Amino acid sequence: MRRGIVIGLGALGVLVVVLAVALATVGTDLDEIQLERDDLQAEVEDLHQELLSVSGDRESLQQQVEDQRKAIEQVKVELGQARAKASSAQAAPAAPPADASAPSAAP
Repeated sequence: MRRGIVIGLGALGVLVVVLAVALATVGTDLDEIQLERDDLQAEVEDLHQELLSVSGDRESLQQQVEDQRKAIEQVKVELGQARAKASSAQAAPAAPPADASAPSAAP
């Protein structure tokens, strides 16, 4: 009977050791997963900050582009006005000066 109890206790001891090793393995895996999750969360936060920074830069660049487009349109309008003025000046015949067309009254 004592032999059966000793064998039973030995088997129970082996079972306890196997369960302890399994629990330690699961705990280690869980710790690794938690560390990986924390790393991924930190990376997500960094990417979110970078996204906010890039979005701000994008808005700034869009404003610069819009300002430059307005400046280009203004220059186009001024150029069109200057060309129209130049072509109207060329189309009008050159009038002789008023002093040259009047007869001179000097003796």
